Amino acid sequence: MPRRLAVLALVPLGALGALVAGCGSGGSGGSGGSGSDAHPTIVATYSILGDVVQQLVGDAATVRVIIPNGQDPHEYEPSAKDVEAIQHAGLVVENGFDLEEGLASVLDQAADDGVDVFVATDHITVRALGAEDPVDDHAEEGGDASGKDPHFWTDPTKMAELAPDLATALEAVLGVQLDAQLAAFESSMTALDAQVRSIMASVPVGECKLVTGHDSLGYFAQRYGCTLIGAVIPSLSSSAETSAQALAELHDVAAESGVRAIFTEVGTPKQIAEQVADEVGVPLVALPSHNLPDTGGYAAYLTDLATKIATALSS
Repeated sequence: MPRRLAVLALVPLGALGALVAGCGSGGSGGSGGSGSDAHPTIVATYSILGDVVQQLVGDAATVRVIIPNGQDPHEYEPSAKDVEAIQHAGLVVENGFDLEEGLASVLDQAADDGVDVFVATDHITVRALGAEDPVDDHAEEGGDASGKDPHFWTDPTKMAELAPDLATALEAVLGVQLDAQLAAFESSMTALDAQVRSIMASVPVGECKLVTGHDSLGYFAQRYGCTLIGAVIPSLSSSAETSAQALAELHDVAAESGVRAIFTEVGTPKQIAEQVADEVGVPLVALPSHNLPDTGGYAAYLTDLATKIATALSS
């Protein structure tokens, strides 16, 4: 019987260099249960997950990232090499809650075929969607019908929550103990959380009001005291669509709330986002919602995200 366990994570500190050196991306890189150096191959669906895995395993495994850094995980379609890599992996780490929509059938088939697939969102306390969240109509268009928010990586305490299970899962594959790596990771998440709080402290009280490209910052808002006003694409998925009525309602609520910026991200229709920002009379600010920076790993990603938000809302 295949094991479809769950785990995930993201790791701090400058891991991207090691990630690029040790991983393929998109349609390139090694495949198979063991890498070119006879190490096990761990497949992560996107760059943030790949970063944490690389930090934990070091040189004990080859890590391959399927979705190229910077591409929208909601919309990426796998290549034949991607499918082969997943099928021959020693372990696959995916996000869950249908974040990787284009990979869903491939991941399900791999699990059915006996590949160990670890689902990150099975190992966190999931954010409950509240009245402040946009209505997710994406389920009606063939997307995730669960209505559960997959964007947990914007809260480092969720990473710490996942870490013990992730380390245990990796130890089972690698046959090595990861106690030291786990302790370092958990400590770094505590430090990262404090750093993000310090960054967000520059936003005036009551002014952390977020209008985003899609409903991607719920965990961040919940952790750091922000209010979700709305989204250009009122859905948990960027591949959903909006309507003239929804945009008109977003304009009204954004204007009434006195938002200071409209935030956009990969997958947000640029012209629509610009239109909303122009009509409300506030700047449009691009956020790195799904991808790592060119240099640095998860910690650099999250501090960059917080800095861009805080700067836009403090000016």
